[in-house]
Amino acid sequence: MGGPTNNGGNVLDWLRKTVQSPEQQSEKSEVESYLEMTGNIKAGSNGLLFLPFLNGERAPHWDATLKGSFFGLSHSHTNAHMARAGLEGVIYALYSIQEAMDTLGHSSDTIYANGGFARSELWLQILADVFGRTVKVPVSHQSSAWGAACTALIAIGTLSSYEEGTQDIEFQTSIPYQKENNRTYHELYQLFKRLTEQTSSIARDIQQFQQ
Repeated sequence: MGGPTNNGGNVLDWLRKTVQSPEQQSEKSEVESYLEMTGNIKAGSNGLLFLPFLNGERAPHWDATLKGSFFGLSHSHTNAHMARAGLEGVIYALYSIQEAMDTLGHSSDTIYANGGFARSELWLQILADVFGRTVKVPVSHQSSAWGAACTALIAIGTLSSYEEGTQDIEFQTSIPYQKENNRTYHELYQLFKRLTEQTSSIARDIQQFQQ
């Protein structure tokens, strides 16, 4: 059981190109520039919300017309606030998928994170704090390939179960969530949901205009 999203690493790439000058991008490696973008901004980005729907969205909305936007901008916000709000928005969108799965009886106390985004300690901490769950990170950032391998091995009878096939996967770290940040994110996530719902019709009108 699962749910796909259209917006993740593409949002991070867009943020880097948008909030940093070409000089800043050329002077730093991608990892360094991503870390520099967010500075020391606290969880919640001082009330700045970002809808990450640059490519519309699949689960749980299934609406290709959804648009990305910042909401709550004020004179107090900087590029760093916008960058962090972008990272947080992606995780809010993931959490909305988890909420839909929870209603179907599929929940877990632990999150297993892999792929390119798992190389960002900040993004992993935001993930843990938004979900209010521990995040475990395998040694291999591409460990999702284990699922495909296990499926094949079970099909030919070499393995008896997924549990048997994954018991030897090594983990490099375990990230607990921070309760204070979780409370902040819980409050802001409710606003994120309302904002998504209340702007969906406007997004469709904007889509028609852009076409």
